[in-house]
Amino acid sequence: MSNLEEAVKAERAAETGRFYAFFIAFVAAIAGFLFGYDLVIISGAAIFIKAHFALSPAQFGFAVSSAILGCIAGPFLGAGLCDWIGRKRTLMLSGVLFAAGAIGAALAGSIGIFNLFRIAGGLGVGVSSLAAPLYISEIAPARQRGRLGIMYQLAITIGCLAAAVVSYFLARYVSSEVSWRWMVGSVVFPVVVFALLLLKVPQGPRWMAARGRFDEAFQSLARIDGAEHARREMAEIKASLAGESGTFGELFEPGMRKALFTGALLGLFNNWTGWSGIAYYLPTLFQQAGYARASDAIGVNVLIMVGNAVLTLVAIAIVDRAGRRPLWLMTSAAMIFCLGLTGLVFQLKITGAVMVAAIFMCDAPHAIGLGPLPWLMMSELYPTRIRARAVSISTTFLWIAGFTGPFAFPMIEAASRKFVGSIAGIFWFYALICIVAFFWGLKMLPETKGRTLEEIAGSWSKTAEPNSTAGGAQ
Repeated sequence: MSNLEEAVKAERAAETGRFYAFFIAFVAAIAGFLFGYDLVIISGAAIFIKAHFALSPAQFGFAVSSAILGCIAGPFLGAGLCDWIGRKRTLMLSGVLFAAGAIGAALAGSIGIFNLFRIAGGLGVGVSSLAAPLYISEIAPARQRGRLGIMYQLAITIGCLAAAVVSYFLARYVSSEVSWRWMVGSVVFPVVVFALLLLKVPQGPRWMAARGRFDEAFQSLARIDGAEHARREMAEIKASLAGESGTFGELFEPGMRKALFTGALLGLFNNWTGWSGIAYYLPTLFQQAGYARASDAIGVNVLIMVGNAVLTLVAIAIVDRAGRRPLWLMTSAAMIFCLGLTGLVFQLKITGAVMVAAIFMCDAPHAIGLGPLPWLMMSELYPTRIRARAVSISTTFLWIAGFTGPFAFPMIEAASRKFVGSIAGIFWFYALICIVAFFWGLKMLPETKGRTLEEIAGSWSKTAEPNSTAGGAQ
């Protein structure tokens, strides 16, 4: 075989490997679609649920955010499952929880039963929110991990968009007495697609390696990135595993404490920098902007979700070029400006398209940086044997913030109306949090671009060279 033929063959193998890695990441990212769909479909249903069950502000806030209670518990369940049965089978189980929660909530006859099944569906979200990013990060080659990892966030935004579209048509063409039931029950359909595609993907190579199944792990890595890369990566994985105890106490050793703290703050900032709280109440906000009919308010929400998906594509395009830390600093600074301006729009009682544009401006920094980076980076920071448990802790912080954000939103709104005469105070409050996020990123956030998971994990150790500008991992 000539050198040219060998080069062509190698290029074809590399192309096949890139497609295979993309396919695995795509399937795992469907969990993100279900996450976005399941949690955002409630924003369309909320208008009808509030009237149907005659809810107080506190009851309304709990109904909207109740699924997140399951999300908080999900990572702890998911960590044990990921280590016991693997990432793939854990994702399958999450699909069962998604379906059960959707069907039960759709058939609920009281707000208590509705909340109970929303929590069950949220448990599925919580389990998959640990397993899917973990699985993607472990199969992705280092040079592609940013792009493939943010596919999970892209899937979330597409799920949000799909939920907004479905909500719009159901609100417009189905009776208000039952439209909300169809909304919350419709997640069953993509769950079936998810389950069928999961049958086509392998177990994670690092999970197999941690159980001594090195030949199978090597074969998976070789199929993804070629034999040469697989040999180098397997050597790193074996060396890393040899130096890990895998005990719970390892999480709290000096270097790992810093990594765990970083992951926890990423989770908190993901939900308390503004957009996550706002997104749950977009149709309600658009009604205040002059779109009084429920279907019109939900229709405007569709446009926002389209923009959200497009902006996430921007994040995929630049994350492996710009790096994680510069992107965090840029988007947190932009979010401070956008939230301040949006608060001013509400304070001056400007309505219509200007208000919609201001709210969309708040979406942009989140979609490009503050939203996807925590999901990506939380799965990059830790060693193999404790990765699932460490990510479960970080993800739990994310979901605690995810619950408290939308739950507190109606009460922050009431306080803002009392003290500043409008809901502008909500946006200014979030802007203050973004200032903290910016300076934390400037001083503490690590750069993980282009490094293998084993290199990143090793950089937190006491013997690693310090990095005064990046919190340990470079």
